[in-house]
Amino acid sequence: MARALYLPFGKSCPEEPLATRLDRIWQEDRSLANLLRIAICTDAHRGPRLRAVADAPELALAAARLAGRPLDGRVVRVRAGIRAFPEHLHDWHSDVARDDGTRCGGVRITAWIPLKDTGPGEGGLELVPGRRNAPLPHREDRAFSIAEDSLAGMPRIRPDCPAGSVLFLDRFTPHRSLPVEGSARFALVIWMKGAPTA
Repeated sequence: MARALYLPFGKSCPEEPLATRLDRIWQEDRSLANLLRIAICTDAHRGPRLRAVADAPELALAAARLAGRPLDGRVVRVRAGIRAFPEHLHDWHSDVARDDGTRCGGVRITAWIPLKDTGPGEGGLELVPGRRNAPLPHREDRAFSIAEDSLAGMPRIRPDCPAGSVLFLDRFTPHRSLPVEGSARFALVIWMKGAPTA
């Protein structure tokens, strides 16, 4: 992506590891750093290594077993936690905010696969464990989100997830992104949809 810009490639800090590169670029040009962040989150899942992870038969089998039904169809993306962009962390939400069977309502289970070790302070997730029969109410503001007071009294966990491990989230599990204190965190996220019923 950086080679497709008019900006000289050398100005995009090519010598810097990806985990710190966007923070470095942000110090000089916030707009460029954000453009590259969006490009990574929109396109990186198409690379051969991440595609192989997303296409692993073991992943599909485990997801179908946990979902308790056949799965068919998915959306794959990369999500990032970057210290320079705290406003792009996801607030409390569940992957299905409206259980209407359309669009995101068809999601049955999500696989969250960090590409580096994550946990509290390292861009992990915080979640409310357990399964629910319906989503908690979501506000429809900048993005669908669950108000903090809707979660009052509910247990919360912040799991440590080694790189390459899979954290499966039920469609109604409230979760949010935790801030990154060090280098950027990237995760492969696969939203899996239920197969049509006869």
